[in-house]
Amino acid sequence: MKKYQRLASLVAVALVATSLTACAAKQSCQSSSNSSSTATSQKTADGIVGSFQNTGKGTAINLYANGTGRYVYADPVNSDTNDQLTWQKTGDNDYTLKFDDSDVTSPITAHLDGNRLTLTGDSNWSTDTMTRANGSINLDKYLSDHHGGSGNSSQGNSSVDPKRVGAMAFQATYDGMPGRETFSFSSNGDTYSFGEGPSADGAIEYKIKGNNVTYWKASDPSNKTTTTVSALESQTDAEQISGIVSHTN
Repeated sequence: MKKYQRLASLVAVALVATSLTACAAKQSCQSSSNSSSTATSQKTADGIVGSFQNTGKGTAINLYANGTGRYVYADPVNSDTNDQLTWQKTGDNDYTLKFDDSDVTSPITAHLDGNRLTLTGDSNWSTDTMTRANGSINLDKYLSDHHGGSGNSSQGNSSVDPKRVGAMAFQATYDGMPGRETFSFSSNGDTYSFGEGPSADGAIEYKIKGNNVTYWKASDPSNKTTTTVSALESQTDAEQISGIVSHTN
């Protein structure tokens, strides 16, 4: 009889231990699930997520919960800015924005104060204070509306011949008429390349935004010159430039 009583006690202890283990595992899983859900909720509900605009300046931005965004500027003179970006929270109401644009030379700091978002940067960036919009902004329509619905927003300038601009920048870079008689021209997105012959040796690369041109030697991309198409026209020989363009592939 004692043997059976001892066996029953062991079985009871084993059942209690199994029950406690299962309970602990369930609590652990619930805790992990709740923690993951909270992290996702905090990211989704972050105050910077949404749309902001500065109608007076013609800028707007959409910031998404996955840490990406898009910024536009309806430039009244030059071609529009239309940039993809990523953002990261760095403080209670502070964020860092990284633009996918070689013209934005350093990260942008964003500070959120209620419904106002202020973007600041280095000397190449003009401080931009934006107000939260009601709902999401259609950024393509926003650009079009700020140009009177004319659809003039673009990354380039159709009134400027990129090949001729390249020839002028090339001549300005090398101070005179190049020695070869054949030249090469190509483009990669909004960046153009112009050089002597099929080789990339001695080539220049450049970007055109409206009447502004930024160019540099392909071998020295850190040393850039920004000027205007008009200035290049005034410092180069128009007849020589026409000759270069006519011999450009």
